[in-house]
Amino acid sequence: MRKVTVRAGIWTAAILCAAFISFKCFWSTPDEIVLNGNVEIHDVNVSFRISGRIGEILVEEGSKVHEDETLAVLVNDTLSAKVKLVEAQLAEAQVNLENAKKNYVRYKGLMKNKSASEKAYDTAETEYKVAIAKVESAKAAHDTAVIDLQDAKLKSPVSGVVLTRSFEKGEMVSAGVPVFSIVPNEQIRIKTFATEAVLSKIKCGDKAHVSIVSLPGKVFNGHVGFISSEAEFTPKNIETQELRATLMYRIRVLVDEPAPELKQGMPVTVRF
Repeated sequence: MRKVTVRAGIWTAAILCAAFISFKCFWSTPDEIVLNGNVEIHDVNVSFRISGRIGEILVEEGSKVHEDETLAVLVNDTLSAKVKLVEAQLAEAQVNLENAKKNYVRYKGLMKNKSASEKAYDTAETEYKVAIAKVESAKAAHDTAVIDLQDAKLKSPVSGVVLTRSFEKGEMVSAGVPVFSIVPNEQIRIKTFATEAVLSKIKCGDKAHVSIVSLPGKVFNGHVGFISSEAEFTPKNIETQELRATLMYRIRVLVDEPAPELKQGMPVTVRF
């Protein structure tokens, strides 16, 4: 008799629980908005300003780097020699300038006393001006050579992670050709699109939750950072004719926390 009573109590509890859940589901009116999007990570291509042979590679793919950290170095023997040469040329030009100045000042004084001819004075003045110009030219050449020597060291313009490395030690590289690609340490962005009807329910600053198929149950918190003010045609990867004819608005969601699991172009689900 007791077993029958206990069994009846369990069944009663189960029925009441099911009824409560059904009641909750029937009366609930979820306002959740679900959109599909893709991860946007903008990488930075880093290249030498000058051409040369790579003498050192100091980082690998996947390395974490800091802003102004040296990534690679060109063989710089020729550049160092050029700096020494232009330094000597600048020193010589400065000595010549000092002598030309003294000569010019002397002839200027003689002209006041009418002890020198005007032609001699004009010659001294011209030589002085030419000496000034040569010093300026030597300074410019020196500054250029120093900059070239400094540019033999390739430094990271941002803090981030090295995504790709395109050259090896000993290879020749031309100016402007990317040697590294770096993903900056910045907020990961999600690009998604919404119709006008959905857009009316979303505003900048709203919380968003991002998830990916490969990590079920993992949620990346974020917020709406940008909503386009102009309508765009729906992306080509949406295949239904109905949606193709619908104008969409671009939405950018910013992920609030570090998320190394999110990779460039990865499809994601965004819930608001």
